Amino acid sequence: MFKKGQEMNRCFIFGALKVSELPIKPEPGDYIIAADQGYENALSTGLDPDLVVGDFDSLGKAPDRKNVITLPVRKDMTDVGYAVEKGFERGCSEFILYGAVGGALDHTFANVAIAHDIARRGARALLIGEENSFTVLHESSITFHARESGRISVFALGGTAQGVTIRGLSYEVEDAEITCTDHIGVSNAFIGKAAEISVRQGDLLVVWQTE
Repeated sequence: MFKKGQEMNRCFIFGALKVSELPIKPEPGDYIIAADQGYENALSTGLDPDLVVGDFDSLGKAPDRKNVITLPVRKDMTDVGYAVEKGFERGCSEFILYGAVGGALDHTFANVAIAHDIARRGARALLIGEENSFTVLHESSITFHARESGRISVFALGGTAQGVTIRGLSYEVEDAEITCTDHIGVSNAFIGKAAEISVRQGDLLVVWQTE
């Protein structure tokens, strides 16, 4: 889905929300982390995580297995945020998160912030939910295969996004500017063509309906 300029080390992170299927599946060499309740989500998809982290307030107790890091309940980051840091320590440059979109609105906003931080650090994040998915672009681009339908929206994060280009969707723009108070990018649509969204300077939140 991302436009790749080089091979990436991928980190898959499972959060607490329901995961019924994996549009993008781990391959040999990918690093898999479960965050708290995400441990059961990973197992339900047939995956055995390489690492399990969390305060385990959702799971109830720490799993009785190797490679478990128990975190305090009172801490300065979420379990998912801690999992991301472990992925960076591993040298990962692409993060695919399942079970981290929807549910408690504050946690979804926290995950937007986490994706923003990942992008600012030169890596890439893709958060896939049951109904909606999102990513944050920092002076980069994302491509989508041809889809006949589905809503997709873009918003500037943390200031002004310059050089925004959208191709292959119902509404196209070239070298546009979007401020963080604009909502002009809401409710675009797939129209059966391959699509691309890019931003030359600044940060762009891209949200679309999961297939």
